[in-house]
Amino acid sequence: MAKPSLRDSILNFLRSKPDQGATRSQLAKQLAIHPNQRSKLRKHLAQLVEDGRIVQGRKNAYRIAEVGNKGGKSGDTQLVGALKFHPKGHAFFYPDLTDKRNLETGIDLVELDRVQVTRHDTATALDGDRVAVTLGKAPAGRQGGRGGQRKGKGKGKGKADPKQLDLSDELRAKVSQVLERRSGRVVGTYHKKSGFGWVESEDKAIGGRIDIDGDTTASSGQLVVVDLGNWQKGQNPRGRIIEVLGWPGDPGVDMEGVIHRYGIATTFPEEVLAEARAVPEEPKAEEIKRRDDWRDRLVITIDPADAKDHDDAIWVEANKDGGWTLAVHIADVSHYIKPDSPMDKEAVRRGNSTYLVDRVLPMLPVELSNGICSLKPDVNRLTKCATLKVNAKGKVVHAKFTDAVIHSRAKISYEQAQTILDGGKPPKGSDPKLVPLVKEAWKMASALRRLRFAQGALDLEMSETKVQLDDKGRAIGYEPVVHTESHQLVEECMLAANEAVAKVLREQRRPAIYRVHED
Repeated sequence: MAKPSLRDSILNFLRSKPDQGATRSQLAKQLAIHPNQRSKLRKHLAQLVEDGRIVQGRKNAYRIAEVGNKGGKSGDTQLVGALKFHPKGHAFFYPDLTDKRNLETGIDLVELDRVQVTRHDTATALDGDRVAVTLGKAPAGRQGGRGGQRKGKGKGKGKADPKQLDLSDELRAKVSQVLERRSGRVVGTYHKKSGFGWVESEDKAIGGRIDIDGDTTASSGQLVVVDLGNWQKGQNPRGRIIEVLGWPGDPGVDMEGVIHRYGIATTFPEEVLAEARAVPEEPKAEEIKRRDDWRDRLVITIDPADAKDHDDAIWVEANKDGGWTLAVHIADVSHYIKPDSPMDKEAVRRGNSTYLVDRVLPMLPVELSNGICSLKPDVNRLTKCATLKVNAKGKVVHAKFTDAVIHSRAKISYEQAQTILDGGKPPKGSDPKLVPLVKEAWKMASALRRLRFAQGALDLEMSETKVQLDDKGRAIGYEPVVHTESHQLVEECMLAANEAVAKVLREQRRPAIYRVHED
């Protein structure tokens, strides 16, 4: 009989230890991996995690992530994906559209969209956890809501399975297994009485009390972060306090609670930082040479007054025919971040920058987000440029897309741009051509805006409030954010560029991601 491969040996061993799993060192010892083959073991483990066959959990132990009929009846449909809790206590399950095990079910995952999970059926899952669920019809008498999934057009596509679920039915999901914790950490208020300590958490997944193991320096009434231990359904969750945030109401404590509650990363791995620091501050001469050179043009940025990063810039010129030429420059982040690089993988993991009241937790290291990829004035920056011809009626009649280099001439705030539009003075020391450029840009944006609304656009402007903080981070007031003409000016330029890109992609039948709104 042929000797099993290292990959199969790993899977076979982890299947024999479904509960406790094994660390990399334990696997190396049990499988008699020679020290020279340790790198191969690391690669196989990383690939198995990426393929969704195993998961890496507490204390870096790997365990099998295969989904069977655990927790469900034979023949029940099983899916894996993410769980998100609703403020009212129930949750929604979002199937992973790329997981091989989901695709093998034959269910139309796009049509399914999401499935409701009652609070009783969430087991020990927390918000954001990766879970396996069992799908089934909602009990009689509990139907009436769609549970989140879209109305099906019939049965799921794929295998001709007589047990295939009809997506037009009312479906419910039940968590059968927690595959991977988002963080396993919960924020709550510590209490102590008669020598016994516990934490009360408002987390909808917990719904109350957490029993505490070990000692803590926390005082009764303080906010703390709890790392949950082995939590069994039907029992109070148990955990260990790993950080004392402080007293509710103290400056910064609420924001720290948000960061821990949602598992938001506040630091970057060292390999990501090393890659970011290796990026030169000045673009290379040969890269500048191959691009369209806009460094002698009056390219400007318009952003909030407290903005640290500037990812778009504009230039506008009136044409003799009554129309305009608009150039929209977007920071060329793709030049610096290559697919599957450490920075790329970290950006994918984070998904977005997180904006809190008192800080920004960026998707990219500040060396890029506030540095070489920020279109700051008086420095050379690489961009993706959309140059649009706009006629007098506000219609984009021609578009060209190029790699470019700019040397921004001005960084002005929305308030400064509005002052110019209102006939006031420009910022001190600014280019004499700044005022006519901003005013011309508003003429063009007005034409774009009139045509857009004439064609049926909706004004979905929502009220926005900015919280004012003192130097210690305490809220001392608030003010409405007024959406002025200067905001609309930038908005119209960005919309025009985005629509031009989408039009070209559609006409050339290039695969792309679109955000399509329901009717």
